[in-house]
Amino acid sequence: MKEKLKQIEKKKLYLAGGFLVLIVVILFGGAFIYNQFFYKRSYSEIEEIMVGASKKYLSSNRDKLPKNYNEVFTLSENDLVSGEYMKTIAEYLKDDSITCAGNVVVTNINGEYRYTPSLDCGDKYKTVKFIDYIKKMVPVATEGNGLYNMNDELVYRGDEVNNYLKFSGKTYRIVKFSEDSAVIIYTEKPDSVVWDDRYNVEKSSNLGINDYSVSRVKSYVDKLYKGNSILTEEKKMLVVAHSLNIGKRAVKDTDKTLGLEKSAVIENQFIGLLPLGDYLNASLDKNCTTSVSASCMNYNYLSKFRYPWWTITGTNENTHQVYKIAATGSASLATASSSGYIRHVLYLTRDALYVSGDGTSKNPYILK
Repeated sequence: MKEKLKQIEKKKLYLAGGFLVLIVVILFGGAFIYNQFFYKRSYSEIEEIMVGASKKYLSSNRDKLPKNYNEVFTLSENDLVSGEYMKTIAEYLKDDSITCAGNVVVTNINGEYRYTPSLDCGDKYKTVKFIDYIKKMVPVATEGNGLYNMNDELVYRGDEVNNYLKFSGKTYRIVKFSEDSAVIIYTEKPDSVVWDDRYNVEKSSNLGINDYSVSRVKSYVDKLYKGNSILTEEKKMLVVAHSLNIGKRAVKDTDKTLGLEKSAVIENQFIGLLPLGDYLNASLDKNCTTSVSASCMNYNYLSKFRYPWWTITGTNENTHQVYKIAATGSASLATASSSGYIRHVLYLTRDALYVSGDGTSKNPYILK
């Protein structure tokens, strides 16, 4: 009797196990069939599929990778489909009424590669570059707070402007859109360092030398960029090399075209500090006329930071002083060897894609 009961129990266990296996097979099989034949992908999912397919394509065709910095290679939908790295976009959409075209632009960033998808589905969906979103959604201002055409750039001016950006988990303000990049400045509590404390022959003292190219502060921000405290490796792919304007200016200089700052440059830099001219141009006060006009703190979001921070600009009237923005918001000269806070500046590719946000402090822009 006991043996019969054991046999019955074993049969029950086998049946239960088989039943569970059958359920698992049905569930996974059903999920597979649904995913393959019925599940409609979102547009953002299709963009990710295109990027993933491009990475697989280039891992098998490494000779196609762009070899030089900022060089690009474009993969079309046909390239990826014919190589069997993905299905057609139409097969992912499951909707014959929608026609889409797509490609992926691969850019060489110092030996690493940025993959930028582009999907155009007519009036249903279109991948949006951040700069195109701004041009469409943010009107160019001629008075009051806003985005201005200035010096062939789009420049944020005023004290209440919606130019907040969340990037790599940190908060920035967008200063302007230049020809090659979006210029952003760090707004969270920064570190305090001396701008430079090298021995100055003219002053026979360690007051520093106000040449950014050989300064302590340049070494500091370069190390900051190379580390991972402010940027993930993924977000570094959105940062582009830029020419830093390190030309000097006198206290009474009135130029606001950035011509003085552009008189000396360091090329191919991924991080830097803000030139004084950009601080001046952010003010709407008509009395902001010289390098140190107190009125420049008025109607100027860049004057609202809590800590005194360094610009990249030295004076051309001596070799040991640099312009610093005080906690009150005004600009003045300070000895390079004194302490100040570092608000680093980054240069984001104009190919960065808009994800969300309206630029307010509560809903900052998000890019990818």
